[in-house]
Amino acid sequence: MPDSLRIPLKLLNAAQLAGIAAAAFGAAWLGLAASGGRGGGDEAQRLVLTASRTFAEAVDEGLAAATADARGVALLLRPDEHALSDAERSAMLRDWLALKPAYGGATLAGGDGRVRATGDGRGIGADQSRQGWFLRAREAGAVVAAPGGGDAFALGLALPAPGAERMLLRATPAFFAEIEARVRRALDLPDAVAFTVTGADGRVLAGAGHAGSAEASRAQAAAPTRGARDLANPGWLVSAEGPAVAAPSLVPGPRALGFGLVLVLVAGGIGYGLGARAARPLARLAEEAEAGEGPPASPVEEIDRLTHSVAGRDRRSGALLASAGTGLDRIRGRLRSFESMSGWTCWEIDPETRQILWSDRDAAGASDRAGALADLAARFDPEDHPLIDLTMRAALASDEPHDVVLRTRGLGGAPPRRVLMRFLGGSDASVGGPPRVHALSRELPEDDASDPAHGLNERRRNAVLRRVTDGIVHDFNDVLTIVLANLGVLRRRPGLDAEQARLVEGAIAGGLRGAALTRRMLSLVRGAGDGPGECDLAGTLAALLPFLQANVMRGAPTIERVPAGLPRILCGERLLEVVLLNVAVHVRDLGLPGFAVGAAAHGADEPPALGLPAGSYVRLLLAGGRPPADAPPPSPGSAALETAARLLAEHDIGWQVVSDGTDGASFLAEIWLPAAPHAALPAPAPAAADARRLRILLVESDGLVRASLAEALADLGHTVVQAGSGGHALALLAENAAYDAMIADQAMPVMTGLQLAATVVERHPGIRVVLASPHGRLPASARQFLQLDKPFRPEELETLLGGLAPQARAA
Repeated sequence: MPDSLRIPLKLLNAAQLAGIAAAAFGAAWLGLAASGGRGGGDEAQRLVLTASRTFAEAVDEGLAAATADARGVALLLRPDEHALSDAERSAMLRDWLALKPAYGGATLAGGDGRVRATGDGRGIGADQSRQGWFLRAREAGAVVAAPGGGDAFALGLALPAPGAERMLLRATPAFFAEIEARVRRALDLPDAVAFTVTGADGRVLAGAGHAGSAEASRAQAAAPTRGARDLANPGWLVSAEGPAVAAPSLVPGPRALGFGLVLVLVAGGIGYGLGARAARPLARLAEEAEAGEGPPASPVEEIDRLTHSVAGRDRRSGALLASAGTGLDRIRGRLRSFESMSGWTCWEIDPETRQILWSDRDAAGASDRAGALADLAARFDPEDHPLIDLTMRAALASDEPHDVVLRTRGLGGAPPRRVLMRFLGGSDASVGGPPRVHALSRELPEDDASDPAHGLNERRRNAVLRRVTDGIVHDFNDVLTIVLANLGVLRRRPGLDAEQARLVEGAIAGGLRGAALTRRMLSLVRGAGDGPGECDLAGTLAALLPFLQANVMRGAPTIERVPAGLPRILCGERLLEVVLLNVAVHVRDLGLPGFAVGAAAHGADEPPALGLPAGSYVRLLLAGGRPPADAPPPSPGSAALETAARLLAEHDIGWQVVSDGTDGASFLAEIWLPAAPHAALPAPAPAAADARRLRILLVESDGLVRASLAEALADLGHTVVQAGSGGHALALLAENAAYDAMIADQAMPVMTGLQLAATVVERHPGIRVVLASPHGRLPASARQFLQLDKPFRPEELETLLGGLAPQARAA
């Protein structure tokens, strides 16, 4: 070809890549334009669907808030207070409605149906006993009733008062208007989106009824309400309607054309650079041929030179293949080492061709073998063949391993064995290959032969669940420790008024309830707490009694009188909760007006009652109030009380019913719970304030927790030195070991608190060690040290340090 017609390789490669980029941009734009209309419609449909569902959920929350408002205003009116007249209650109700624009009116009716108070003061004394809302509220607790006048709906509620009063709230259209405003702000909805709330009878409760029109250009969606926790589903339907989004134009705009031009230019530049790089070796060959002396090379010499060049490339390719083969040999060697060390055999299965690869050992050594999946299945019992196919399909459908135990046929006189196979699905789609199933197999020992595959898998999942739960509980307890420590410091500050002190005490009680919830979650996951064990009586009652008052005693008062400093009891927390729950149900069924729990320590030197062996006990007293004179007679017998007695008898815990609450008497029972001998902390000896001050080394990996505890310890008058890890603590002790005590967190990385404690006791025996950890998380070997359960009450930290002060001075 003449030199004038030659095209440089750089320009040719640049033109090709630029053309490919232009074609790809055009195809992508046409595809987006073709699907733009449908995409716009889908976006509008998703918008109105999200809006309708959000509005329905907001209506459910509003119904729950209305139920709470009804209960709140009922407590304000105090229907059981005889000193208030109906006129005074009506005035209080009118003032309350002035603060609640969402309600148009309210009515309080007695148990006989007579109206006792209204928002406008009219209709007092009228009979509501035959009204639908009054009858339904008596049966269901809280109901949605038909409205009257210009109201949107009405809410009827049965009160848990002794007189069985009823409360009726009439909601105005402002109820739905407030909900719509919140939804529009939360979702940033345009004004074109409209809502309609339709009742179960087809009546429009809110909106103009325009949603659900037959226009094809508008997007429409509807979502039902679900009701509140104490309120059945009213059957309302929330509809949303909005305009659809128009499809984009097929002609690209200036910005799109500019982007396409830049894309083509960039692709051309990349092609030009790659072409120049590829042409550089050819240019060097041409320069060498032109620089040589003598006549130009003949065609035979050029062919010989090219042959040598190709041979050199073949040698380099061979070297690369040999290197790859060496890498495969390394991988195969590691795989065989894994098999020999773990006892597992590795399999690779192709589900499409039903072929299988595995490594086997014979007289010649280890070798890779191939065969059909039917050959592998022939080794097992024919009844287990469906299990192989089922487990393979499950492994391909998920990313988790699936275990199955198969029975061998016992060929050649060998006894049948059980083999555990673990299947894991994989896909080679990234390299164009079909999906694969990888499996591991090993024979189960004789003592594990009866263990099914799902049992092995469940134990593995339970272990993972325990680790995850332990981590969550540790983090949550750290948060509660920060809250309780700072609240304890705030409570000790002078100058708090009564209102501030009440808020602080309420926050501390909430923190203790959260601590009880973490203990309950640990008991649920670990399966502990039903039988023997240890628990803190005060912490258990602090979390349980509010639940009993709200869900069992129906709002009746629940009183707790547990003194501070009680020892821990040898009884599972869940067992104690179930017993108290049954006793509370018995008190409620008898109609007693309240439930009280008290406790007292019974020393080892005092003779116990009920024929119990000598020892330390905690005597728990359970009492119920005297029933009113006009109360109906209780039903004979109580299965709940019998259940509590059987549970305590199974664990050899003393139980005595002094009075069962029948025949007009109050209920009284006592439980004798064994006390843990090592749980009680010594009370601080009376001494001067400066004599109780300690020099404490605080070791905690969490910086916020460490700072909060240091502040609490300093507020108690102690000198605190902080360390962020076990290694840091040992370095500080090497510089100066003049510490009275060390408080160390158990769950620290690298070096745990128990490992640090063992080292400190060996090197510095005069330092008292306190290990801080959630209850039940310390091993048995940690009982030689003092323990501080996280999160702890402010009084527990002060009591523990007060008990350390005399021992530290003696040391």
